[in-house]
Amino acid sequence: MYWLDTSRFIVDTYHYNNHKASDKLCQKFCNPAPYDGSQPNLVIVALDAQGQPYFKHAFNTQVCKQLNAWLGGFSA
Repeated sequence: MYWLDTSRFIVDTYHYNNHKASDKLCQKFCNPAPYDGSQPNLVIVALDAQGQPYFKHAFNTQVCKQLNAWLGGFSA
């Protein structure tokens, strides 16, 4: 097994939306919410008001990016 088989380079949703839809490499390895089941910790199934299941982001990638930028100010 190669490291690429189990690794992803997740980008936040704001930047991902600006990536080309035709870029299959980016679609596979940078998607912050893949619906193919490859990253179950990034996407969860939730229920809407009518009880119908839908896919939902498990966490806010933009907040994570902002926190990392803020924490970077404390690095030596």
